[in-house]
Amino acid sequence: MNMGSLHAQNHKNRIYFALGGIFFILLCSSFLISSLSYAQEIPDVDVMGQAAALGFDDLSAPAVDLNVSSSGTPGSTAIIKAQTTNIDDYTSFFDWYLDDQPMLLVSGRAKTDFSFQTSKPFHVVRVVVSAEGKRITENTVSVSSFAVSLLWNTNTFVPADYEGKPLPSVGSRITVTAFPDIRGEAPEGLLYTWYLDAESQVRNILAEQEFSFIASKNTSFISVIVEVSNLSQSIMVSKAIVIPLAKPMVIISPPRSLSFIPGGKAAINARPFYFHIASMHDLSYEWFFGGKSIMGVPPNPNELTLIIPQDSKNGTQYLRIEARSNIILGENAYNNLEIIIL
Repeated sequence: MNMGSLHAQNHKNRIYFALGGIFFILLCSSFLISSLSYAQEIPDVDVMGQAAALGFDDLSAPAVDLNVSSSGTPGSTAIIKAQTTNIDDYTSFFDWYLDDQPMLLVSGRAKTDFSFQTSKPFHVVRVVVSAEGKRITENTVSVSSFAVSLLWNTNTFVPADYEGKPLPSVGSRITVTAFPDIRGEAPEGLLYTWYLDAESQVRNILAEQEFSFIASKNTSFISVIVEVSNLSQSIMVSKAIVIPLAKPMVIISPPRSLSFIPGGKAAINARPFYFHIASMHDLSYEWFFGGKSIMGVPPNPNELTLIIPQDSKNGTQYLRIEARSNIILGENAYNNLEIIIL
């Protein structure tokens, strides 16, 4: 190839290279313009709008809260409601557990409520929320059963060897004490409302565990009610108690009728109950036999040695004891014992 031909061929190659470069630039420009045009045609995604359309409040993670409704007393029905966030309740599965035991009969799609009867002071309820076989979230709540018990005492007298409980009478001071059992709450941190015969006496007083009053009505019983609540009053439990009222009495021992022959004798003892006294010596005693006062004061006024006179006739007589308080005027009692003379 001569020099002229070689020069012509090089000139053609440069022209082809330049045309190829121009074509590549045009091709890239066309692709870029098309891409920009396509991007301008895609609308902005309204994420908040889509969340609102699905009923979701925000973009926070899915969650479930458990709300407990219960009277709080043992044996009552507790109701737990699941309140979800960013979860479709109608398509999600709710698996309930009570004290780590699966509650299969109440679990399932859209099962947002669970109820059960409390059987002990403390239960643990858990719910697991899932969709399409995948766990979404879960939560646990405790259910406490709480109660309050009442104890009362009074200031009347009973013999030292008496094993029963002293009963109040008119004029007695009665003190009722509440013993609340509310998990996580100290008794002194609770509010107390007391009712006496359905009338409110003390209302929402902090740490008022004791309620003391005087029995002023001559009735057969007194009704006392207490309501105990926490400071927010989200928990409340009540208890009622009926306190019987007695009258001062004196019991003769032996309590049954006695049979004697003339000249016979027996030791008789009088035991006072429910007087407002400190000891039995705060009483005055008087004994009667056959309607006549037995003269003289024995060493122990509540004890008597009964001697049947030799000239007594056959028949029935009565031994009577009268006891009067030396402390409270008008507080007295009496009793009779049948004596059969053979």
